[in-house]
Amino acid sequence: MHKVLITGAGGGGGENLITSLRISSLDLAIFGSNMDKHLVAKTSADFPLLLPPASDPSYVDQLAKVIVTNKIDLVIPNNDTEVGVISANRDALPCTIFLPPDDTIRKCHDKLKMHECFLEVGIPQATYRGLEQWDDIEHFMVEYPAERYWIRPRRGSGSRGATWVNNAEQARSWIKLWCELQNFTLTDFIISEFLPGRDYAFQSVWKDGRMVVGKMIERLQYFFGRNMLSGMSSSPSIARTLLDMETFENVILKAIHGICETPHGNFNLDLKGCDGGTMCVTEFNIGRFCMITPIFDQTGKYNTAEMHVRSALDLDVEVHDSLDYEDGCYLIRELDTLPTILRADEFENKVNSLAKSLNTGMTI
Repeated sequence: MHKVLITGAGGGGGENLITSLRISSLDLAIFGSNMDKHLVAKTSADFPLLLPPASDPSYVDQLAKVIVTNKIDLVIPNNDTEVGVISANRDALPCTIFLPPDDTIRKCHDKLKMHECFLEVGIPQATYRGLEQWDDIEHFMVEYPAERYWIRPRRGSGSRGATWVNNAEQARSWIKLWCELQNFTLTDFIISEFLPGRDYAFQSVWKDGRMVVGKMIERLQYFFGRNMLSGMSSSPSIARTLLDMETFENVILKAIHGICETPHGNFNLDLKGCDGGTMCVTEFNIGRFCMITPIFDQTGKYNTAEMHVRSALDLDVEVHDSLDYEDGCYLIRELDTLPTILRADEFENKVNSLAKSLNTGMTI
């Protein structure tokens, strides 16, 4: 039996990851940590643990103590903050840390640095500019006239602080609100062209420069989209499996190798389509699992969470086709319900049954 510690336990992403490991073929004792005692109290992990916030100076020492006391084999950080802190202090943690190189993580956690890296290697991306002065907003819009522009912070996840705007006045008002109410500064923000096309996510596990497994999905509807000013979020309420070989070969692989010479650990990308249809990389969720990992773990031949643990601990890994795809699978999510995975035939049967019930007045 191997002992694995999942951070962010009790939260949506942590619990989804724990569920994925439960349905794997691995024999695991799962430890789950969080800084929030309420979330720790609700985790499904075998052994709940309360740790200080990753920003706390004592975090690394407390985590190391937990690892030694419980003989933890592997720590899987499951949010950007803990990925960053654990990466920077990996030599101080006495267990396996299966993360990309620290300099790669730093580049991915700063979207401006990520964009600059992609510009050097020719990866498709939105035209962008980091903001230094308020006049930069008008200058960008004059140089790149459009109906919409995208405003977002350089750091962070979950679409926090991001929206589209039509003009410079809206952009300034949005940024000033975040500066005044959330302690941001102007230089924390990027302005870019708004990408109106399709919305992809790609989750993959790599070891020593080789992709162990990778899967792609398309976001169809957004969680709380109607409550967001932009109408969008990074977390879908409905998504489906997808295989876009052109994007995989010409964008995703080039982006991963462009930002890291020898990929190792989890490399997860968000992509959005431009007017011409080309998919552009918008974000790297580096080193961790996507919130929607169930659709990557419960479809296709391989469970990506299981492949992550096997790769990290040098266990047997038998993958015959690293780009894994099962056609016609849907992820359906709603507040206070478990994520549901439906195959195409299951989905069609349920829709047909609903149509029949509407016509006859019958219940399903």
